[in-house]
Amino acid sequence: MKIPTERPHRQPTQSASVLRLLAGPPVRGLLTIAFLARTTSAVLPITLLLALAHSHGYTRAALVAGAYTFVIAFCAPLRGRLLDRLGAHRMLTLMGGTTAMLLGLVACSIELVWPWWTTLPLVIAATLTSPPLNAALRSSWRRLATDEAQLKAVHSADSVLEEAGFVLAPLAAGVTIALLGPRHAYEAAAACFITVTVLYLLAARRHQLGTTRAAPSSKTSRPGWDVRRGRRWLGALAVPRMTAILLPLLVMGCVFGGTSVLVPAYIQHQHATFWLGPLLAATSIGGVIGGIVYATLEWKAGLWRKYHLLTLGFTLPATLLFLARPLWLLASLLFLAGLFVTPLFINAFLLIDATTTDDTRVEANTWVGASTDIPNGIMAVIIGTLAEHHRWDTALLTLTCCAAAGATGALLASAHRPQPPVTAAVQRAAPAPEPRGARTPGPPGHRPSASEAAVPAADVGP
Repeated sequence: MKIPTERPHRQPTQSASVLRLLAGPPVRGLLTIAFLARTTSAVLPITLLLALAHSHGYTRAALVAGAYTFVIAFCAPLRGRLLDRLGAHRMLTLMGGTTAMLLGLVACSIELVWPWWTTLPLVIAATLTSPPLNAALRSSWRRLATDEAQLKAVHSADSVLEEAGFVLAPLAAGVTIALLGPRHAYEAAAACFITVTVLYLLAARRHQLGTTRAAPSSKTSRPGWDVRRGRRWLGALAVPRMTAILLPLLVMGCVFGGTSVLVPAYIQHQHATFWLGPLLAATSIGGVIGGIVYATLEWKAGLWRKYHLLTLGFTLPATLLFLARPLWLLASLLFLAGLFVTPLFINAFLLIDATTTDDTRVEANTWVGASTDIPNGIMAVIIGTLAEHHRWDTALLTLTCCAAAGATGALLASAHRPQPPVTAAVQRAAPAPEPRGARTPGPPGHRPSASEAAVPAADVGP
């Protein structure tokens, strides 16, 4: 008689664990509300630009839109620092309520056609008080993920959904403007944004986003150097190699800021309004496709090596923008560059997770958006002025030069790849030093346990 044997219990595979994390609470709900918030937020500047251009011209509209993104860039890290130091719950609620009131005043100024210089301070004030909910969410993914595979998956899903929102936003803005007109389209977008922000704030409070605190051992990371003094003024910028993470994003912001103004102005000049949605969405469509491919691709290389190659992939198509007078060529180049946008952001967030500690994590995540918004605001004003005078060739050549500078920087960085510095997170994972001769070698074939081995530098190194 054959005795039945018990089937061994199968451990869940890594992919099943990742799917369970993405499809289950709280990640599924947080990704959904973040998608809605980012989509409505992306509709706002499009409708604001066209509403102001309808009443005051493109130069003044671009000045307001540029100031909007410029203030976002400089104030987002400061708002992230407030959350790191004062706690998330109270600050997020206070910021959200103030922003809702100010956006209502901006909508009134658009509807009643106030002078543009009265709308500008209202837009700036609303931007100053906007709660950094996305940075608080991204700083919490490490707490919700249990391993590096889950962390990459949740950052990938987050970034892909963000790009999907940027695909939907210009299409929704185009439809809303066609149906309601520029002024009423902005008012509807502001109302939707306020509603979704309230829901986002409730989710942030429920799941305690952005409430992690640093361990005591993260106060010092290198002997002879006062980290606390440096971070008091520089904050997350004092983290080693943080600027290297942000430089490719500065180039990306130049291209984004220029095309966000150039595309609608050029389309109106060509009397091809039906191209507005597809052209504004071309980069984000590429970003969604590229993000999905990158999330499923097993690319065995260090994060820095990937980062440099992805920067080249984004900048090379953009160096051909000086040829893009035909609309189909402009759309094609923006799509090709967009294929590398989401992978670049995913790598940036993973590098920040690998190099920062909890006491600067929210602020560090805000710098990813800020580093694209700073050149975005500057380039929006420059391209808006050129578009006002129909200097299309000069505008396209300006964007080409920015992309060429980014490609050159990526080539130089890939040629010179220094060893990554030892961060506080690596030091905490490394074993304590032992007296010489205290450790005895293990038997042949012995593999050190997790407590014996330090974090491998190849995971984040070149």
